[in-house]
Amino acid sequence: MESYLMFEPTQGARTPDHYAEHKPCPALKAYVSCYWSSRTDGTGMWDEPSVTVVPDGCTDLIFEWDAAGGRDVSIRYCGAFELPFSPEPKVEGASETFAVRFFPGGAYPFIGAPLGEFKNALFRGTDVWGKAVAELGERLRLAAGTAERAVLVETGLVRLLAAAASRRPEAPPALHEAMVRIFAARGTVSVQQLARSGNISARQLQRLFDGRIGLGPKTFCGIVRFQNILRDAERYPKLTWQEIAGAYGYCDQAHFIRDFKRFYGELPSSLMM
Repeated sequence: MESYLMFEPTQGARTPDHYAEHKPCPALKAYVSCYWSSRTDGTGMWDEPSVTVVPDGCTDLIFEWDAAGGRDVSIRYCGAFELPFSPEPKVEGASETFAVRFFPGGAYPFIGAPLGEFKNALFRGTDVWGKAVAELGERLRLAAGTAERAVLVETGLVRLLAAAASRRPEAPPALHEAMVRIFAARGTVSVQQLARSGNISARQLQRLFDGRIGLGPKTFCGIVRFQNILRDAERYPKLTWQEIAGAYGYCDQAHFIRDFKRFYGELPSSLMM
């Protein structure tokens, strides 16, 4: 089974009302988790320090511009984060955002640089993706709406993917097998188990994950487990935290609470159950 079908990232209750997600075309679904759009009035997602983005193993290419008609487009590439963070606003006042959220490891075929270089930080988009994204950003700003923006982004990504296909080798089978195993186990698998199943050393696995995913395998497993816990809390509101913790291999509540707070920034009780 393709690994991208086994993992559905979520921000849980942290997703604001003015935020929407849009699915990619079939040609990109192995690389792109979703496109997302947002419109603020100056007091929304980017201007409220209380809104926090939780780790999901994904990376984002973010286009943001002044909703009142300003010409400048802010373009940022957000690497994979190990801990929750609050993004700083790049556009003052009312703004519009359109972004590509890449599946874990999904950005590598497009940029070809080790994703570990972008861990835990936001970078200027043109520094990572080249000058072509500046032109794309301007076209997105002038587009009639979300549907047109999705077409523009997909056209550009498909072209980049085709151009890179002959230059960049596919992910090693050991990495693909490890990803499938992690998603199937919902993150409850050890690095040693992954290395043995892929017939490689733990050090080799670490290098593969640092380069192609942007996070070490142990951290990535923890994030996948947390993401599945968050998703279960959304889907099954009648489950208690004790039941959820037990389903994910936690032997005591203290360990579960510590891990949850590490990735969410707050206690599990802060979520509506």
